[in-house]
Amino acid sequence: MALRPDDAGPERLVVGAGISGLYAALLLARAGRRVRLLERAARPGGLAGAELFRGLPCDLGSHRLHPAALEQPLFREVHARSPFLSRPRRGVLVLGERHVPYPPSVPSMLRALGLRAGAAMGLGFVAQRGRRAAFARWEHDRASAGEDVGFERFVRERVGAAAYASFYRPYAEKVWGIPPSELSQTVAKKRISTTSPLALFKGLARGGAAADLARFVYPPAGISSLIAYLEARLAEAGVRAECGAAFGLSGMAGRAGAAPVLFAGDLADLVPDARLEHRGLYLVYLAYPRARLGAPETYYCPDPRFWFGRVSELQNYAPELRRPGETVLCVEIPEGAWGRGRDFASGPPLGALLDQLVRAGIAPRGVAPIEARQRFVPGVYPLYRRGWPETWRAAMRRAAALGALPFGRQALFLHCNLDHCAAIAADAVAHIEAGRSPEAWVLHAERYLDVQVRD
Repeated sequence: MALRPDDAGPERLVVGAGISGLYAALLLARAGRRVRLLERAARPGGLAGAELFRGLPCDLGSHRLHPAALEQPLFREVHARSPFLSRPRRGVLVLGERHVPYPPSVPSMLRALGLRAGAAMGLGFVAQRGRRAAFARWEHDRASAGEDVGFERFVRERVGAAAYASFYRPYAEKVWGIPPSELSQTVAKKRISTTSPLALFKGLARGGAAADLARFVYPPAGISSLIAYLEARLAEAGVRAECGAAFGLSGMAGRAGAAPVLFAGDLADLVPDARLEHRGLYLVYLAYPRARLGAPETYYCPDPRFWFGRVSELQNYAPELRRPGETVLCVEIPEGAWGRGRDFASGPPLGALLDQLVRAGIAPRGVAPIEARQRFVPGVYPLYRRGWPETWRAAMRRAAALGALPFGRQALFLHCNLDHCAAIAADAVAHIEAGRSPEAWVLHAERYLDVQVRD
């Protein structure tokens, strides 16, 4: 039951209008609270926003939703009003110039890897009994409270040198741009292990989880339609995001005695000297004068010869997201070793990128794009250096001492799915509404540090 205005208590301040902040603000408004919502950017959305390209709301990278997302109340609510599409998953793992359908089959993996490479990886895995046992303990050991041996050593000890060099090392270097030995072993989450051939063979041999990966769900009008839905519901409740409103340490001044700030911005805004870094993504949108390039919705490219890590074809996510006679690709180039300030959408870099897409079997030879546009999105991948959990705890305690309750992907320094963001927002609101402190939230929020990303 909604509260009467005079029972609403102190104004609730929510900072950050990505999906986490918007949903938290909506839950508070529905509980009868007075809500003020601040957003640093020019418009709400965060990583769930869109780039309008060729009149189409293009996602900021690949954002498939796992069917389990419909178990979360927000997504069930949206689905009831505008049903999500249920789509067959037609992902492709690009190995050199060969394509492996995902979910895969053993024959397709063997054909793509070739006899020599497949034998080397298989022998590297089965040659040592201890390695097989360690692989079986992958998830338990990765998140253990013992010594953090680093990503490189952790993975090599479990899959062998051949698989590490072919898949894991290129992935890590592309995304983060630092030696994999400096990365935390916690980076080796299950989502990475399930895209290695060894793990795929292991899963297929015992029936695997292919059925769970065979389909995905997706909003007909794109991921940004979730943001539009939240904005519309908030407007009905009389709440609108105040965009262009920066908020950091200065914003905490004079709030003594006020309700805690629900903070879904960047944790570094509250704790600037915390060593919690992110890596971003260059997104290059390309419009080709072809009705369709292929059936896959997403290509995964660990090969270091290709700059991109993923490429997605928009219309294969939702048929509404297309223009007659055109195909839009979104090419994701991790910031990694490139750093900031690169331009991949014009001149020689664009020519090199287009050639790579042809060699990878993604784009047709001899067909030039009608238009190319680049957008850089910061803060996509948290950089988990060895020992990062202690740095995180210290930053969270300092934020709590300021009267802030960090939640959501950016503020909690997480790599997670959109439905995780909504679930964490609901948890944060429940925490505040129950009268619990930001200090108590720091301990409570540790449960989210090891959330499993569903790709």
